[in-house]
Amino acid sequence: MIEYKELFEEEKNQWIVLMNAVLDGLERKEFFMPFTQQEIEELFGENQAIHMGAYDGETLVGVAQLYLNESYVKEIKEIIGLQDKKVIELGGYLVLEEYRNQGIMKKLESLLIEKAKKLDYEYIVITVHPENIASNKAVEFTGANLAKTAVLGEYLRNIYVLELKK
Repeated sequence: MIEYKELFEEEKNQWIVLMNAVLDGLERKEFFMPFTQQEIEELFGENQAIHMGAYDGETLVGVAQLYLNESYVKEIKEIIGLQDKKVIELGGYLVLEEYRNQGIMKKLESLLIEKAKKLDYEYIVITVHPENIASNKAVEFTGANLAKTAVLGEYLRNIYVLELKK
């Protein structure tokens, strides 16, 4: 049975092992925007991200994050016109191949959306490569709407927006 829990600094190495395993198995590397070692250290710093993990026993099999730092959403907010809104990004989706299609990502998304609501955010943005069918479907499951397709850094991404306060 899969268990879900928040990850902290102590689980960073498990997170890195999972990330590397998923990235090594990707046929299309552009589907995931890789983190540098410095970005990984920052992600696990205070008030940078909320990490949720899916465990099968002691094995971390899936993760997703809410990126709390404004720097993560600044460019996206400008592209889609939400500069004056309280926006958070949901991302970093990783699930081991043998655990896909079991609803793990949907559960992680649901847990993180609830956390964003409790933190009083107005919008969640999610970015996905336009040709990554599985990830686009997972995002659409949240009720988010495609706002725009744009280049972020060097990566082409669909930008989805989920309004939390209606």
